[in-house]
Amino acid sequence: MIKESFGALVERPYRLLWIGRTTSSTGDALMPVTLAFAVLSVGGSASEIGAVLGISTVVRVLLLIFGGTLADRMSRRLLLVGSDVFLLVVQSTVGVLLLTGRSSVAILLVAAVCYGAASAISKPALSGLVPQTISKPRLQQANALMDMSRSGADILGPAVAGLAVAVTSAGWVYLADAVTFGISAVALARLPLPPLVRKERTTFFADLAAGWREVASRTWYWVALCGHAVWNLGATALWVLGPVIISRQAGGASGWGLVSTGMAVGSLVGGAVALRLRPRRPLIVAHLALLLTGLGLASLIGPSPVVVTVFAGLVGAAGVAFVNSVWTTMTQRLIPAEVLSRVSSYDWLVSFTVAPLGYALVGPLSERIGTAATLQLAVAVVVLGVGLVLLVPRIRQLRQSADGELFGWPEHRRAAGPAMAGVTAGGSVDEGSGRG
Repeated sequence: MIKESFGALVERPYRLLWIGRTTSSTGDALMPVTLAFAVLSVGGSASEIGAVLGISTVVRVLLLIFGGTLADRMSRRLLLVGSDVFLLVVQSTVGVLLLTGRSSVAILLVAAVCYGAASAISKPALSGLVPQTISKPRLQQANALMDMSRSGADILGPAVAGLAVAVTSAGWVYLADAVTFGISAVALARLPLPPLVRKERTTFFADLAAGWREVASRTWYWVALCGHAVWNLGATALWVLGPVIISRQAGGASGWGLVSTGMAVGSLVGGAVALRLRPRRPLIVAHLALLLTGLGLASLIGPSPVVVTVFAGLVGAAGVAFVNSVWTTMTQRLIPAEVLSRVSSYDWLVSFTVAPLGYALVGPLSERIGTAATLQLAVAVVVLGVGLVLLVPRIRQLRQSADGELFGWPEHRRAAGPAMAGVTAGGSVDEGSGRG
């Protein structure tokens, strides 16, 4: 059972990709804590920490669509290797400057902008690259393993970074992060890939516009993104009001620390479930799992004992991890490979853009109508977002067989034998060939 769950790692191309991205994800998990202490070590303030983190996020949002277009125009492997090498240089430079006492808030700000830009370029490339490295039946498993490695890094990273900064200095952690990018670049440079047939070359902006047309032409996709955006608005209440309520109830930040740890563990659990569970109606089951996030919000209304919120947060995070793995897999199967990175970038753009709006609205709303009423409204918004997705006929119709073949849309036709042929989002039949 366990061996089969990790069977995707048997395939060498995916194994190299997983090693590379897991290593760099480990380095990524070190940086939020390290960056904060680095800013303080050069005389910065809490406001400047927020500014550095905020600007990095803005850069990432602004460049996501451009990153998706680049990833569909050129080698995705080359983009990932180039991003790793670029960040190897950036993080090494900052580490040396910190160790020699020559760094400043301005330098850390520039480095954070570079980090955000590289992330915007590499994230869409990775989404398009995974299907090129794995056999079709193991695609969901491959995505789940990627998610699990990121979740594991997110659990250990902050604690390791805090200890490392305390024992050594922020400069050494920057250098350690640089090493992770070096390892990733070496692994990805050795990655064997089948040729990916691309359409005739057009201008960059023509490809950018074509990416939007690909999204707009797929009603099931853009309506689902709208539903995800609505869900994001509701879910942000957990992160804004949760720390306030739990810290009052538990007498400090330790209670919210337990809730956060529970959610991190839940992400691992959700990824583990996605390794084994391949539901017959994948998008219905996955989005029903997304409703579990309402449990964490509901537990704060009472409020419930901290242990109840910890468990609710764990279950909700497991649901999010599960839907992420399934949704990513289905879009990789249903969107043509040559436009996959551009289309996926709109998904992340919605998430990155809507979440800050939710964070900004929840606080003032709770002051106006009360915390309990805000949480009740947030639960309703979460349910509304999921309901919007499930109203889409194609979301409900899509099915998969035991071996992962997709069927159920009206224009599908049966393939020879018991299995069904895979399809593209445009409705044409893909006669069993894997994406890429």
